[in-house]
Amino acid sequence: MTESMLRIRTLALAAGLTLVTLAGLAGPSAPTAAAAEDFPLPGVEPTQDTHSRGVYTYESADALHTVPEPTQADLAPIGDKKNYTRGTREHLFARWKTYSKKGTTWDKFRARFEKIVFNEPGVLGSVPEPSEQVLKGIGAPDQYTWATTNFMFAHWKVQKEGSSVPDWKEWRTGYVNAFNSKRKGAAFEPLVRTEYVEKEGLNPEGHWRFGQRVPRKLLPLLARLRLHKKDRPLDAADFERLKVILEIKSGKDVDTKEGRKQFQDLMKIAKATGCRVIVVFGERPTPESVTMIEKLAAKHRVQVDVRYFPAVGQKVPPGSLNGSPAPSPDGGAAAPAPTTPPGGPQGGPAGDAAVPDVLAAPGQLPADSPMTEAVEASPDSLQQAIRTGLIQDWHTENLAADGDVPAVTQPDLGGVDFSTLELRYVSDTYHNGSGVEYAFKADRVTTGRQSFGGRRAARLASDSFFVWLALPPTAFTVNLNPDEPDRIIDARFGRTDAGRVLLEADLAMKKSVAKFIHPDTPGGKKFWESLRGKTKCLQMRQWIVPDTATVRENGDELYILDAPLQVKMESDVVKAAGVAGANGCPLQDKATTAHNESLYRTTILPQVRKAVNSAPEYADLRRVYASRVAAEWFRKRGATKHTAYSDVIGKGDISRWASREKWTPREVFDRYVQSYKNGEFKVRHRTTKGRYIYTSTYVYGGVDFTRIDQNRLTAAAFAKRHPGLATSTRNALHAPTGTGREVWLGGLTSSKPLPEAYARPVPATSNPWFHALAALPLLGWLTAGAVLLRRRRAAEPTGAVR
Repeated sequence: MTESMLRIRTLALAAGLTLVTLAGLAGPSAPTAAAAEDFPLPGVEPTQDTHSRGVYTYESADALHTVPEPTQADLAPIGDKKNYTRGTREHLFARWKTYSKKGTTWDKFRARFEKIVFNEPGVLGSVPEPSEQVLKGIGAPDQYTWATTNFMFAHWKVQKEGSSVPDWKEWRTGYVNAFNSKRKGAAFEPLVRTEYVEKEGLNPEGHWRFGQRVPRKLLPLLARLRLHKKDRPLDAADFERLKVILEIKSGKDVDTKEGRKQFQDLMKIAKATGCRVIVVFGERPTPESVTMIEKLAAKHRVQVDVRYFPAVGQKVPPGSLNGSPAPSPDGGAAAPAPTTPPGGPQGGPAGDAAVPDVLAAPGQLPADSPMTEAVEASPDSLQQAIRTGLIQDWHTENLAADGDVPAVTQPDLGGVDFSTLELRYVSDTYHNGSGVEYAFKADRVTTGRQSFGGRRAARLASDSFFVWLALPPTAFTVNLNPDEPDRIIDARFGRTDAGRVLLEADLAMKKSVAKFIHPDTPGGKKFWESLRGKTKCLQMRQWIVPDTATVRENGDELYILDAPLQVKMESDVVKAAGVAGANGCPLQDKATTAHNESLYRTTILPQVRKAVNSAPEYADLRRVYASRVAAEWFRKRGATKHTAYSDVIGKGDISRWASREKWTPREVFDRYVQSYKNGEFKVRHRTTKGRYIYTSTYVYGGVDFTRIDQNRLTAAAFAKRHPGLATSTRNALHAPTGTGREVWLGGLTSSKPLPEAYARPVPATSNPWFHALAALPLLGWLTAGAVLLRRRRAAEPTGAVR
């Protein structure tokens, strides 16, 4: 750990909090807490930016993500959960047996709906549960305006009409997240103890108690308090000398029902014992959490300091557990390449892994980060968000019943538009082992609605990144041409979501053209009227290629500042018959065809280019292309040096990143051919002479990502055009950051556990042999000098000198 990773000492108190001397309590007197000016605090203020970082590891239960739903035969021998170790298959099954959706009441549903849709608890507290008669008249949720009463009733109706037991995968994910949260908190506490209590010299006489309850001699002080949990253990406390209770939270949100109960108890205990409270968060605490703590402190007249101790946790496989361990997660072994089935290669779905490791190559360990949290917590729909939230509430309540109240780490990502999520920063790092720091950029939501689909977007960006690395660039082209059904896509590329996205974009481009030239639109009507010739025919090849990307390369860092796409066009003739029943434009002279092509190039083509670079239907294409730019940077670096992805580049194995959606290239091709032959629309316009004019437009082409051109900014140009971007990407490792419309979500992977990768070199002076070995040259010099001096004196003549 470098010096920059150490916590910053801040001695100032939070404004408005005063030291209180307690008197009049029954029982032993309670000494006052240490004066603020004499007491160092851990970390920094919650709103203060800092690049310091602590690192730690914790055992995870991620392997349980692969456990299938248990049958009745599996559950029959399972007893009470107390008989099993947490994180084992048996404990998972025991908890599943006790879970029932019957506990989902209207009040719980409404509270979760408030948090997700409004992010304002209690805003809907006066809305009563709808009667069955009311629900009979409620339709599907998509029929109603976002955040209206009927919108909420529609989702409640879906919730009530669901199965008696929720989806196993969602519940299983909730169990794993709850287990990981507990282990994460248990690992974060020793880090704070080491970096704060021990290094500040706050524990010379051993007065600190870690993970213990209030001492027995102080129990009379608590006898008359109405605590929610009388024997609640404290993370750390010194009741004798410093008079401090230290509450440590690895997450960032404690503004929950159980969290409020815990802090109510803490304030009562602190007041009764004359202690101050220091709350340390490993992630930047939410404003709601800080406000809740400060209000409770003011109510109970207790001195409280809320601190942000930035740290990064990393999951590691669990050790031996008392029970049957979960199956090992995919270790990345190369799977044999499947034979190509009839009809071309097939994609997806790839496995049952619930949490993909974003940008983590085989053998690398991903660290907890805003990006991984977004992947783990982002649902695909509002209904899934509600169901997942209710499950999370159930797990949290059960942890609280066992004495654990973890800080919720599920991020509040209601302001992130995940449809715009793209990889825009990578750093090839070497901290005692190769790894990667990265950051994704997305736009902020401006509609007031919450965006969903973050998990899918992140998976697509990450999976396509590895596909771009593993396969040769010559494979990165797709071709929808009715004359060439055997040249649709490379066989391996056709088994990936990146290949699917390119083919779907090619087909979408034809539909975009149809929209822009439709004669019932103002622009389409003008286009029709400007075409020449009796048949008004136009045929050309149109395809998507990368435009020049703007990047900033700074040593081991790459900033992808702009990654636009270009749409090219040229005239061509297809042999297959189209809408008019003939190939090409045989009844039209070349001059007329050239005019029609020029008209298209100046009026329609710019609209197609704009759509490809901004329309929602091309968002996935833009997402995979940004990953293509980042992958190409690593490919070129790998030609001269070892990188974090050298073992992936050019190996051709895409089995870990095969498509997660069921699809075949031939099916997309057949949809294109149908569109080519039948047309996207058929419109007949009667002229003043009573005749009909038919316009035939044929568009075909492809997407070609084989080549990338770059414009590299200088340091001066980067600083001028993108001030603050370097700071945003660094801070994004700890919390969502950014200014204006941008949101940055960072992450980190490492080939070694973080404490080992970021360990400071052991100083040579700590070795007991150092001083002895260092003294040898000096000893040798002194010995040689003594010998020379002795020889000189022996050579001098004896006798008196006159």
